[in-house]
Amino acid sequence: MSIFGTIGARRAGALLALALGLGLAGPALAIDGGAPAGRDALAQATVAIGTITRPEEALQLTRCSGVLIAPDLVLTAAHCVNGDPLGALVVFFRGTEPARPVYGARVAARYSPDPGEMLPNDASGVSLSDLSLDLAVLRLSEPVKGRRPVPLAADPRRVPKSLRIAGAGLSGRMVGRLRTATLTPVAASSTGLTIARANGARICFGDSGGPVVAQDRGGAYVWGVASAVISRAAPCGAYVVIAPAAQVFSSQR
Repeated sequence: MSIFGTIGARRAGALLALALGLGLAGPALAIDGGAPAGRDALAQATVAIGTITRPEEALQLTRCSGVLIAPDLVLTAAHCVNGDPLGALVVFFRGTEPARPVYGARVAARYSPDPGEMLPNDASGVSLSDLSLDLAVLRLSEPVKGRRPVPLAADPRRVPKSLRIAGAGLSGRMVGRLRTATLTPVAASSTGLTIARANGARICFGDSGGPVVAQDRGGAYVWGVASAVISRAAPCGAYVVIAPAAQVFSSQR
């Protein structure tokens, strides 16, 4: 297998499409397989993100997923907001379907977690040097009401035995339906970078930045976000590389 890199898809777009929020044109894929999102904590906090950038002459549209971690903050992958976006919109879901209102957002911070070294006996043939491992925080134009943020993991070294991912790409001219899948960790590094296998599903374009959560007695918490996928061919893969949120944020508490 080969690592084909970050999974945030980019296509040409227009500021008008971004302003409409749900009219983000162009094909993209979200989680292939898995299950439709319900109304649990993960589904309530997962978002679709659209940004417009102008790297050269043409406008480019980036679409990703993310998760609410505070009433006015969304965590995603940093490559979803590369450059200096001209605009960004965040869309929440009601079950599987996108819901209004649509929120404006701006980049508040970017982070590059340390990939560390693979732990002994964990996928010894995997090289971490070429992985894109990044996180970003977006600040919403106003705090969200009626949505509960998902707390972050406190210790990047304690890799959960089971994980869940949520993501939504685009379908035609609309934000795609939100889907979830269970993940089984197969390898981890000394700093919490995790490689996990999707069970009965594949992770695709549009899922980049999507939340990966675990569960304990206190409820769901964010282990990290989807940062890259390992596959024989794009655009989907059965193995996802997870950027660990705790490595960055636990040191700032």
